[in-house]
Amino acid sequence: MAIKICSLGSGSKGNCVLVTDDRTNLLIDAGLSPVSTVKKLKELGLELTDVDGLLLTHEHDDHIRSVGAFADFMPIFSHPDTLEQVVKKYSVPLKHLMETEEAEFSIGTLDVKPFRVSHDAVHPYGYSIKDWETKFTYLTDTGYVSKGMMAEAKGSNVVMLESNHDKELLLRGRYPEYLKRRILSEKGHLNNEETALTAFDLIVNGTEKIILAHVSENNNLPELAYWTTENFLRRSGLEKGAYKLTVATQRDTLVL
Repeated sequence: MAIKICSLGSGSKGNCVLVTDDRTNLLIDAGLSPVSTVKKLKELGLELTDVDGLLLTHEHDDHIRSVGAFADFMPIFSHPDTLEQVVKKYSVPLKHLMETEEAEFSIGTLDVKPFRVSHDAVHPYGYSIKDWETKFTYLTDTGYVSKGMMAEAKGSNVVMLESNHDKELLLRGRYPEYLKRRILSEKGHLNNEETALTAFDLIVNGTEKIILAHVSENNNLPELAYWTTENFLRRSGLEKGAYKLTVATQRDTLVL
């Protein structure tokens, strides 16, 4: 059974993705409210007890909001430094915390590979998840895409890729200057143009589906994120049928 990706919500107010092969169910991040997450899982035919593991990318609230509520239902995986921050915020039982380094490990029928990204967190991760048929990579909350990150993502059938902001909208917007500098820095977030370049590189190396994610509600639009990447891909000579491009939004569940 090929891996299925279900974005339960993606954006500045909360992030959560279900990765499943119908035998093993994993969540990446738990940034939505517990009520919203449970409701969306039920719409997909799952209960919290059906989740085999929660992979945390980093300790910011829009990625760990429901960790305290979910800690009794599933093991929680991340880097030791990230887990230390989670314990401070939510007093998660230590027995449910699984420390991971940048080495592949297995949860049920799925193989998981954490890799380092560049964000203003203690030890932020992206993740590649695969079975015998499909590889999925989750790459958000990074200020740039390094050669190492691309090496982890290349060859993925599906990549969930940050397209956080339009640079002009951010610069002309109402955010204070310190926050603009943070977002634009190498430990901030990817802008639409950077995402388009990364998407092209992934597609020419075999990626079939790109999900644009973590779209800012204040400094971007889903339509603008989509068309920036789509137009670049078409201008670069890629035919429409060579890839599938979609956008994960804050409120809607996206199943791919």
